[in-house]
Amino acid sequence: MAPAYGILIIAVPGDAHTASGLAESIRRYRLPRGVALGADAPDYRRIATESGQTPLDDAVRELLDQSAALVLLCSPEVKDSQPILDRLNYYKNAHPDRDITPVLSRGEPADSFPPFFIEKREAEYILPDMSVIRRTETIEPIAADLRADNPRRWREVLRYETVRITASVLGLHPDDLEQRHLARRKRAVATALVLVGAVSLTAAALFLRLGFIAKSEGDVAAEQTRLSVAIARRTMEELPASFAGEPEALAYIDEAIEEARQSLDELGLGDMLAETENGGGQ
Repeated sequence: MAPAYGILIIAVPGDAHTASGLAESIRRYRLPRGVALGADAPDYRRIATESGQTPLDDAVRELLDQSAALVLLCSPEVKDSQPILDRLNYYKNAHPDRDITPVLSRGEPADSFPPFFIEKREAEYILPDMSVIRRTETIEPIAADLRADNPRRWREVLRYETVRITASVLGLHPDDLEQRHLARRKRAVATALVLVGAVSLTAAALFLRLGFIAKSEGDVAAEQTRLSVAIARRTMEELPASFAGEPEALAYIDEAIEEARQSLDELGLGDMLAETENGGGQ
């Protein structure tokens, strides 16, 4: 029987707000197209939270058993918490094939990670005189980091770490999922900018039309018409150049520009635009 929850987030009360924001961000995250998951992949959007404050009783064990992956928010209150250490040890022993992901929420790594995640390793070093010494090295986990000093930075790290944590839960390579995610964001931004460009072209065409109608009323209207033509021309030139490395965006841009040209032709302003492109509006 599949676990009821894809992720269990354990966070002490001081990290409850961070846990809530992370849970909501993961729930809203959608995998990029082309990401293939196995039939037994957990539903990462089904998330439970737990405070890690009570003793390890049957209710807590059942919650741990029903969670496909565990995420622990690490902060100074967590490092020496016996209830949390009991949960980590139980989960590791009962479900050795399931992931436990540490996430730094507050404090410095040395003050926030429980000993469960700390690895001690003996290493040998050869000195210049060829003597050999042994030292004990402390290896801290490579963890997600949600620390931020302002709301804007918090939103940035939350978006980034949401991708990494989701990848960990699903057994995907974080870098691959991150690249796909960034590519999707770039397409979304490019599409939005294309729409803005199309609106700008339409506005320029309408502005141009009004200026053309009012041209006989004086020099102000004539200058308005000239500037409108320049706006349309520069938008048509600069928008494609801005996305020269984005073939998908260029397809939208070319379509928008062609529609704008047709609109200008229908308004009887195509010749005026051509003159501007040839240098008449400089």
